[in-house]
Parts: sequence; structure tokens; C-alpha cells
Amino acid sequence: MFIDDKRRALTRALVGGLLGVAVLIPLGGLFNDIVSGGLISMGIHTPFRLVSADLTLRLGSAPLAFAVQLALYFLLGAVVGVSTLPFAGDGPTLVLRSLAHFALTAGALTLTCTLLGWAWSWQAMAVYLVLLAAVYLLIWLGRWVGWYAEVSAIREKLGLPPGPSPLKWRETLPYLPFALLLCLALPMALRLLDAADVPVLSGLLYPYLLLPVGGFFSGLSLGKRQGLCLLYPVLCALCALVFIPLARLVSNMADWPLLPIAAGFSLAGVLAGAALRRIRN
Repeated sequence: MFIDDKRRALTRALVGGLLGVAVLIPLGGLFNDIVSGGLISMGIHTPFRLVSADLTLRLGSAPLAFAVQLALYFLLGAVVGVSTLPFAGDGPTLVLRSLAHFALTAGALTLTCTLLGWAWSWQAMAVYLVLLAAVYLLIWLGRWVGWYAEVSAIREKLGLPPGPSPLKWRETLPYLPFALLLCLALPMALRLLDAADVPVLSGLLYPYLLLPVGGFFSGLSLGKRQGLCLLYPVLCALCALVFIPLARLVSNMADWPLLPIAAGFSLAGVLAGAALRRIRN
């Protein structure tokens, strides 16, 4: 079940849908005039236009277009209203349901922008989706931090040992020196020792053997000991990101492929280690 309390979900969806209509009618009127490709191409500009010209042209009827537009507004508001409910009590289920809800929200936004002419190109639609993802992530992290603070306070009152640190940063911290060594110090040393004409050490040995093997097995070690620590691949990628401009001072090699290699193999190791830890426990 996507939502455990269907009655509360329907109530939130209804209230959110009505609020969505109330909020999006004035905002949508501005978008219908400013963003709509049909009005821009005709050179018509008004401060507010209630019904989308693009949707009216598609359906051939302004009243029908207005009804569809209100339905889209209600759909967006209902999806946002459901997001105020807690999706699940355990971590994995929470993440899966949050991703499913984000996909539903992104689908409703894409449908609305496409039908109303607010997305005049796929690039514009991509910008909308990126902004949606950023807002969604900020809200999700805010709710998660609040939940973590409540759990920590309860554990402290009960005299229980503290749980895992946020995003397991404390558990990941001992592996930071290895990430610095693998993704920053080692490639820089190999680049300085390498031949200028045929960079075998830094151009072949490091990206195709040392970095993948080191990233995977260090991530595997961390995952087996501490579980899913997603900060470690981020640390490896950041160290590689620091190495790239420094390496440009001594050579002109294209080092950008090191970023996905460092992040990908360390992530694969963490996932494999976390899976082994889960099976063992």
C-alpha cells in the first residue's frame, strides 16, 4: 500500500486539490500569458489570461480548456497535499515511497506544463523538473532531520546509546584519509612520476585498475562494518574533483572520467558490503 491511512490521505488530497486550484488560478494566469508559446508567437501580451491559449487551440473550446486546466491544478494540489502524510515508519520503505511520490509529482507537473504550453521545449521542462527535485529534496531532508532529532531526544531520555549519525557521517569519517590517498594523493604522485609522452601510470594503470579496485574494496569494507554509507562515494568524487584542476597544472590530460569511476566503484562496494552485512545479520 502506498499510503497506510487512506482516509487521511483522501482528506489531504481533497484539501490540497482545492488549495492548488485557489493558488494556481492566479499564478497560472501569469504563466498562460508570459510563458505560453502561442501568445508570444502572436505578439499578444496581457497581464493575466485565465485560460491557456495552447490548450484552447488543442481542444477547440475555451470552456472545455478551462475545465481541463482546473482539473490539472487540482491534481497538482492533491499530489502535494498527500506529501504531508508520513509514508512509512521504516527507512527503506520510506525511501521507496518517497521516490514513488516524487515520480507521481513529476508526472503531474510534466502533464500540466505540456498541455498548458508552459514548457516550450524539453530543455524548459528539464529546468522545471530540476527545480522540483531541488525543492522536494530540501523538504524531504528537513522532515528527515526533524524526525532524527525527535528519535535522538527519545533515546537520550530512555538512557539508550545514540543511534547512527545523520547520513552516517561519523561512521564514514575514518575512511576519509583513504579517500584522500586513493583519489587525490596517489593520482597526483603518479602524474608527477609519469612520462609526458606516454602516461602509462596515470593514464592506464590508475584509472583502469588502481582506482576501481581501491574504490570498490574500500567501499566494501565500509559497507560490511557500518552498513549503507552513501557519503563515502561522495567523498571519493569530491577528492577526484579536487585532483582534476590540480593535475591541469602539470599536464593537459582529460581527467573528468575519473569522477564517475571514483563514485561508481566506491558506491558499488558500499552497496555490496551493506548487502553482505544485511545477510550476515
